[in-house]
Amino acid sequence: MYFLKNNEITMSDQYKGLFSLHGGLLLFGGTAIFSRTLDLSALDITAWRCVVAAALLLGWLGLRKKTLVFNSTAHWLGLIALSVLMGLHWVTYFHSMQVSSVTTGMLALFTYPVITVLLEPVLDHTRLQFRDLLAAILVVSGVVLMTPTLDPDNPVAAGVFWGIFSAALFSVRNILQRRYFSTYSPVLIMGWQTFFVAVMLLPFASHQLFSLPSEQWFQLLLLGTVFTAAPHTLLANSLRYLKATSVGLISCLQPVYGTLLAAILLSEHPDFMTIAGGLLIIAAAANETLKKQPTQLKP
Repeated sequence: MYFLKNNEITMSDQYKGLFSLHGGLLLFGGTAIFSRTLDLSALDITAWRCVVAAALLLGWLGLRKKTLVFNSTAHWLGLIALSVLMGLHWVTYFHSMQVSSVTTGMLALFTYPVITVLLEPVLDHTRLQFRDLLAAILVVSGVVLMTPTLDPDNPVAAGVFWGIFSAALFSVRNILQRRYFSTYSPVLIMGWQTFFVAVMLLPFASHQLFSLPSEQWFQLLLLGTVFTAAPHTLLANSLRYLKATSVGLISCLQPVYGTLLAAILLSEHPDFMTIAGGLLIIAAAANETLKKQPTQLKP
């Protein structure tokens, strides 16, 4: 084992961080598979996965006797607003993959880093940087390559539209969460967000779940635990050992993992234009992450 000086993170700790990060990204990529294997609507999938994830995350915090409350009523109301954004993001994300393919939905979602850097100057009243504008042009070029037509009846076009809409919701949620909730545990935030998303969506969920075979129930349980609660925990753990910039850059592999899993498990193989457009989008996402300064995050 190699130790760094001045109580810095050891090489062993860095390997732990990398293992947690890649494990989390692989599970995040695997989440997309359930959009094709579960015989449920995007809304039903999101609602029931959140029931399972909320019970697991909040139950885990309770068992460890960690705090389950926020400091003020304003924070509770803000969290409900974040949960609405998160719920709509998940529903539209799953819907984008159901109407098109796993690869198309995941690549369209990864426009969110550039959408974020375009929105932040508006909210912070700062000037848009030229480098960010170039990244936006790169993303638009990638989307154009992926989209064969603007016909809403075309599956790929519909998938790209819903994927980008989902990315926009995710960007707004991330900006607001970073600004107002950065002092809270990510497990606490995700626990309550999944709880409120479940409360929001369950009244609109169908009763189809109760007629599903046991195999589908098992898949839903896997989605809520192994593929929802676990990757968020692994990602949070990786930030204890790795720089935020490193985590962001490596996270650009998530669509790659998702595409490989879709090819292996679902026999979905993207065409050349989708791959070319996706590479431009991932390059822009990596560029935006690379230029950010690493931040100090609490364990």
